[in-house]
Amino acid sequence: MDSQEPRFAPDSAAIRINLGSTDLAPLELTFKAFLLTDVEEANKHLDSIQSHSVVGLDTEYKTGSGNQPREAKLCVVQIAIERRVYVLDMTAMQTCPEDLRRILEDPTIVKCGAGLNSDAQVLWTALHVNARSFRDIGHMARIAFPIHYRKHANPLSMQRCVGDILHRVMDKTDQKADWHLGLTDTTGGRDVQKLFRYAALDAQASLEVYRVLDDCLLETAMQRKVYIPGEWLTYDCVEGKAMRIATDINDKYVEWSCNICPWFVSGVFSNFWR
Repeated sequence: MDSQEPRFAPDSAAIRINLGSTDLAPLELTFKAFLLTDVEEANKHLDSIQSHSVVGLDTEYKTGSGNQPREAKLCVVQIAIERRVYVLDMTAMQTCPEDLRRILEDPTIVKCGAGLNSDAQVLWTALHVNARSFRDIGHMARIAFPIHYRKHANPLSMQRCVGDILHRVMDKTDQKADWHLGLTDTTGGRDVQKLFRYAALDAQASLEVYRVLDDCLLETAMQRKVYIPGEWLTYDCVEGKAMRIATDINDKYVEWSCNICPWFVSGVFSNFWR
């Protein structure tokens, strides 16, 4: 008899939000978006983001010949909070706004998004900022829906998260646009408003997905009768690398990777540490 994959109770949170629905609508910008091109103006707006907040974070950058984030030029930084999103045109600023640095380095401000490891590398190269308290929504989705995504080895992409969780289609065609020209240069008929909207949507979507997943994680923990600590979801970056996820039983820092984390094996939540 052929061996069959074990059957486990479906994820109740996945059923509740109709996870993976194919009835998708375009993702629309519903947050109030601000284009910031001046350091003083940026500090004025970002001052409203205080400790113990959760923000959606994304960056746009131009990679070098090696196509590596560590060699990239930082062009735009997007931060979403509540119903607002700030789009910082870094090509127009001579220095990094102090409040941007404060937000990135504050361990009590959770920065959520997809593929944040690359963003962390770019931020370190450009600003020498050791960003803290990142939460990857693609990783959160795997933990929130362990049965639905049990065959996925890596965190989900932004597009997949937006489609599966928000039931929206996210257009990523401008991901490789000429961001190094900034968001004010209209030379050659550049549609800077389209790029501005694209950038704002990325941060908005990160925060919206996070809010849904935050509730789903609690539901999954109750269903599976397991405690899901914040350390499973959060990591810091030192010199552009994910260096701290949590501490082990000996109170030592350990690194984490989705590929090696046996937190859910054969339908059972197990030891987090490798």
